[in-house]
Amino acid sequence: MQNGNLIAILRLEKGLTQQYMANILNISLKTYKLYESNKRPILINTLNKLCNYFNVSLDALLNLTNNLDNEIINSEINYKKLSFHLRCIRKKYHLTQNDIAYYFGISVMSVSRYEMYPKTISITYLCNFAKKFNISIDYLCGKTQKKEIL
Repeated sequence: MQNGNLIAILRLEKGLTQQYMANILNISLKTYKLYESNKRPILINTLNKLCNYFNVSLDALLNLTNNLDNEIINSEINYKKLSFHLRCIRKKYHLTQNDIAYYFGISVMSVSRYEMYPKTISITYLCNFAKKFNISIDYLCGKTQKKEIL
């Protein structure tokens, strides 16, 4: 998952500077450069701002699909839906938080926190979860009704 590369490509296609993007996102230039160079993980709310600005899906920006067509119905992340979907999918496959933690190599406390307070979710975890269950991150976040990764 090298989303910084795609962010740089999208920025350059529009002829924008890194400073301009940092201003749009209300972050420092240094932080923005770390995002583009994949040296710092992007927070989900910042990632969503980039998706909305470039009119691409979270799935596309996170390299889960090559389809850049944006079929998004909601521009904002619905954190209640994200929390609900994470729990429901886990339960659908009869998995415990311990099972998920073991499979993804994270702590049970992290799985619990992501399910209860998804604003803190790791993008790496979210991508791995989406890949494992072949489910769209945009769907998980309540941004589209298309469930599968296209």
